[in-house]
This record gives sequence, structure tokens and C-alpha cells, in this order.
Amino acid sequence: MIKLKWPNVEMTTALSAVVVGVAALIVAVDQSSIARQQAELMDKTVQASVWPMVQFDFASEQDFRNARATLSLRNSGVGPAIIKGIQISKDGAPVPSLEAYIERRLEVTHGMRFDLDTTRGTGRVLSAGETVALGEAHWELAVGQIPSNMRNGIDAYFDEIGTVDGAICYCSVLDQCWVNRSSDDANPERVNDCSELSFGEF
Repeated sequence: MIKLKWPNVEMTTALSAVVVGVAALIVAVDQSSIARQQAELMDKTVQASVWPMVQFDFASEQDFRNARATLSLRNSGVGPAIIKGIQISKDGAPVPSLEAYIERRLEVTHGMRFDLDTTRGTGRVLSAGETVALGEAHWELAVGQIPSNMRNGIDAYFDEIGTVDGAICYCSVLDQCWVNRSSDDANPERVNDCSELSFGEF
């Protein structure tokens, strides 16, 4: 009859050490995975907390004697935006300056005082919720009310300059950059930087 023998003390100790080592390795790998997931989550949380969203905004208004048109940039995101460049085109052709884009008065400004204020947007930092007027055109009739035929012309002019075809390249404080286009301003495109976009004097 063969009698089974229990492993000796040395073998038991060795096997126990292997088991403990494997268990420690599993725990370490698991903790490393959890730490990595937490770091990724924290990184995404930080990015989301400073995410900017810059869009073109056009507004026009009239009363009895005045008419006003304003082309603005608006940051509707939750973090500041660094404006790296602005591109505006009309019918596929780049507009060299905002004055050239807005100041063409047509015949609608005849007999009306015309003022144009412009602000450079490139290089500006827009805080969350901030709006900056790139250009504001203001017509004022010295005496009386704007006649209906002139008002129709102003409306047509508003319609023309309101169809902005533009692009804005901007970055967050974490150096993450986007290009937002007026054709689809709800879906900015993520880019590495703003160097490839050509800009006018905006």
C-alpha cells in the first residue's frame, strides 16, 4: 500500500508565495486600470469644464428713424475662447476686410447719416457667454420717418449682409482648437491648430 505524503514545509511555503504573488499582480493590474480610467475621466471633465463654442451672430433692427445691422461673435460654450482667426467670404470670394463687407451702402443710405464701427476679433479672448460686435452699421434719418421705399431697400441690404459665409478658428485654454463654419455652426470641427486657415483683416 502506497502512502501519500503531504508536501514538505518548503514546498508549501513556495506555493503560498506564488499564490500571493499572483493575487498581488492581479490587484495591481486592476488598480492600475481603475487609476487610468479615473485619470481619463478627470481629463474629460477638465476639458468639458473649459469647452468654448464660438459662433457668428447677425442681428438687425429698425425704428421710425434708425436702422442698425450688427455682425458679432458669440461664445455660447462654458469656457473662454482664444480667437485665432476669422474668415469671411461672399459668394465664394474672400472678403478682405469688414469695412468692405458692410460699408457698401447701395442706394438705401441716400439721405441718411451712416456710421460704421468695427472691432478686430482675432487675438481676442471671449469669456463664456460673451459677445463682441465685429461690425455695426447704423443709419439715421435726420428728420422725419424712413419712407417705405427706403425701408424696403434697407431690408434687402440686411438680407444680403446677413448671409455670412464665414469660418472662425479658436482654441480653449488647454490648446484644443476648433473651426466653426456659419454653414453648420452647431458642429465645430476639431483641428490641431489654426495655421492652415487664411484670414482677412478681422
